[in-house]
Amino acid sequence: MARRLVDSNTRREVRRQGALLDRLTVQFRGRLQREIATAMREMVEHWEQTGNVTLPRDFRDRIEATYRQMAIASITMFGSRIMDQAKARGLKLETKESFAQIMTRRALRFIEQEAIRRRITEVTETTRDQIIRAVRKGYEDGLGQRGTASYILDLVPQISSYRADTIARTETHGAANYGSQEAAKQTGLPLSREWLAAADDRTRETHREANGQVVGMDEKFKVGDAELMFPGDPEGPGDEVINCRCAVGYIVDEAALEAML
Repeated sequence: MARRLVDSNTRREVRRQGALLDRLTVQFRGRLQREIATAMREMVEHWEQTGNVTLPRDFRDRIEATYRQMAIASITMFGSRIMDQAKARGLKLETKESFAQIMTRRALRFIEQEAIRRRITEVTETTRDQIIRAVRKGYEDGLGQRGTASYILDLVPQISSYRADTIARTETHGAANYGSQEAAKQTGLPLSREWLAAADDRTRETHREANGQVVGMDEKFKVGDAELMFPGDPEGPGDEVINCRCAVGYIVDEAALEAML
């Protein structure tokens, strides 16, 4: 049996990572919902006054700040698990920076990726597009301006809640797996990575087929037609990363480890 850095039981490891991701989702979806709902209400108010649907000036900044906090929390939580396991094996990691400093720096690097910048922009633009579509439907249904505004405001809780849950799940997942990978590299151990699918009736077929696939630390997984560095990779296509629940396992190369000692 391959020796794994975290849990040798892969099913149990998927459940454990899933439970941590659920905690992160709960932690951030409320904040995301408030930000999206507030922006939608502000756009409706501005539209009533001017006839134009315009993004609130500080909406992108608020979403970016939330993304930053999601990244720091997710990367630190999942990175800590890896470092704790490495220390449990007697590995001494001597660095000039604290672990929290290292993970925060990694999180800020993660947020600066072009793929994440695009995600943040998509959140804001999608919010605006939803208001525009709702305005169009209100007029098509003959509601008039006041009726259309009331119709949209009634939809805000439902729309913002659904979107916040999807965003929180997807973005914490990608950041968490990035964090565990960065921490695994920090250990200096000879490792390879294994795709661990959440094996239930909600699992995508492409992810089920990727289950057990092993790659090097700097190699990408082949998932369907996509190449992903890890589950939830922000560079990946939406149909392979949105609401993904798969995990990553780390396998220790025993022969290489013995040669190092």
